[in-house]
Amino acid sequence: MQLGACLVLVSAILLASSEAYSANLTVMAEDSSEPFSRADGTGYANDIVRAAFQAVHIDVKLDIVPYARCKKSLEQGTTPACFAMSWSPEFKGRVAFSDRPLFEVYADVFRNRKALGKPARADDLPKGATVGIVNGYEYPDTIYRLANHGIVLERGVNEWAVLHMLALERLDWAVVMTSDFTDGSQRLRAAGVKQSVAYAFRSGTMKSYIGFSLINPQGDWARKTFNDGYDIIIKNHTRDRIREKWMRTARP
Repeated sequence: MQLGACLVLVSAILLASSEAYSANLTVMAEDSSEPFSRADGTGYANDIVRAAFQAVHIDVKLDIVPYARCKKSLEQGTTPACFAMSWSPEFKGRVAFSDRPLFEVYADVFRNRKALGKPARADDLPKGATVGIVNGYEYPDTIYRLANHGIVLERGVNEWAVLHMLALERLDWAVVMTSDFTDGSQRLRAAGVKQSVAYAFRSGTMKSYIGFSLINPQGDWARKTFNDGYDIIIKNHTRDRIREKWMRTARP
């Protein structure tokens, strides 16, 4: 085969491979993370991910699922990507994150208004206390270390359930992830527990990313493609416009 024909063939193969990826790229998004990823497919993080891939001409499809399934599928390599995630040792060797986070969240601790005492940090919580967290979520080390100090971490199905357990005094404290988009007061109103539950203190900050599978065939390609697209939408201020839109939506 002549060199020219060989180059044409290689180009055609690469183009076909690229088109196959762009036509079939489906990534998973959480179904219950206000206002980042909602059950109806809308959300700040969803908009960012779509815009980043579209900037490099990839029309990505989002598969909206519970976070536990999203994370499990990523670790098993049955999906190339899942968002939004924060680092945990269990991901080592299985998951690689985007170069930049999608957003930042805060681990805020809440108390029942009837509770005695007002600790100002996690280390002040009394031994034997129960602290509610969401099963499968990642938290700052300050929260995980509580278990080493005689504190029980009770895992609920979601933050709504954890807050209601706190309101009913079935928990002593609860950790809720807040953000610049939705503060603690908004989360309490949305759960209908503002009369029973109050903010106590902040116990750490976490950056949330889109995670990519290290074993899925599309994982590495999707990660590099997303990073390229994310750079573009940062530079052309698309990310800023998406943020402004969701800040207005979350805080009318």
